[in-house]
Amino acid sequence: MTTAQTVILTIIGILLIAWGAHMSYRYMTRTRRRLRLLLEAIESADTSIRFPANSDHDVNATLNRIAQSLSALRARISETEKYYESITDNVATGVMVINQTGHIILANPAALRLLGRPALTHLSSLSGSWPELTELLSGSQSGINTTIRNLAVKSSAFTRHDGRRLLIVTLDDISIQLENSTVETWSEMSRVLTHEIMNGIAPVVSIAETLRMRYDGDNDYMTRGLDVISRSTRGLKDFVVNYRRISTLPLPEKSIFDLRPLIEDAISLSRAGAECKPDIYHDAALTATPGDIDFSLSLPAGSLTVYADRDQLRQVMVNLLKNAVEAGATLITIRLSITDTTIRIEIENDGLPIATDIAPRIFTPFFTTRPQGSGIGLSLSRRLIIANGGSLSLSSTPDTIPTRFTLTLPTKNS
Repeated sequence: MTTAQTVILTIIGILLIAWGAHMSYRYMTRTRRRLRLLLEAIESADTSIRFPANSDHDVNATLNRIAQSLSALRARISETEKYYESITDNVATGVMVINQTGHIILANPAALRLLGRPALTHLSSLSGSWPELTELLSGSQSGINTTIRNLAVKSSAFTRHDGRRLLIVTLDDISIQLENSTVETWSEMSRVLTHEIMNGIAPVVSIAETLRMRYDGDNDYMTRGLDVISRSTRGLKDFVVNYRRISTLPLPEKSIFDLRPLIEDAISLSRAGAECKPDIYHDAALTATPGDIDFSLSLPAGSLTVYADRDQLRQVMVNLLKNAVEAGATLITIRLSITDTTIRIEIENDGLPIATDIAPRIFTPFFTTRPQGSGIGLSLSRRLIIANGGSLSLSSTPDTIPTRFTLTLPTKNS
């Protein structure tokens, strides 16, 4: 091989190497550019990116498989998020997620309802209405398990992938459990007191009346004394009889019926100022004057069936309307909402508000602010509703108008 041939071959070899290096560089540049485009698409949550299969088939096919896998993964994550979001939105338990600065990044509808807020963005927004809860959660403390008012509060901590710590708080309404416990306590106390007082008072009543009938002297002092003893013991006996009215309620005779006629009946009684028949369910008559009170009804369309004792529920409704009348209401609003298992009745009135110091005691037997009241109505109403599987509570803020009572009952036998 001549020198010229060697030179030519060397040049050709160098050119081939240079061309190969150039093609490799172009290939690597295209691949790097496509990888960068894929990463940028992933960072911007764009899962629609695809690369043409007519060039660099193997590389583009691999990148497309990666993109498709990431797209499928993101879709599954999105489905999971929607699934848990749907669960969170529909559970009765309140759920809040709070970051270290006190910002509330999640508050489900149950939490907003339990806390009485239309929206929540920061813990500080609860300082006015729930100062004790705000103080409890401000320290981002996990492992909380306590009760505040009618809420059972629990918390746990969660650390995100970026190291940020979140506090997950759950809120459960334990009003019904508190009501049941209170009712059971009062019922047991009523039974014990009735038995003991009647055992002690019955002989005194009998002896006083016997002495009064047999005494025929002209000692006015003795006559007046026996009369006082007789009246006092009879008054105490009547008081004990009222106690028995609370402790010996008949079992509810439940059935499924439509609420509309019952509500109309209760409204008619309050409009007419009619006296309700005297029985064990209530202790006073309605005193409304025709035309004095306006009623506003908000009833959902469709069936309004409830599973309860019709007569007992009617007496509770009448008693709540009677209380509104006696509070000087000129407008009474009745709202109903219904789910598959529960019906919720709200009764509002614009009468005198319930004072803050009185509100905690309104369901206490024999507590009353009216000179002629016996203090049985609300306590008995709550007992009747609980016996029917529901709850009755004061759901408005004391010292504010309107005053609102909320009553819940099952819609069917469960």
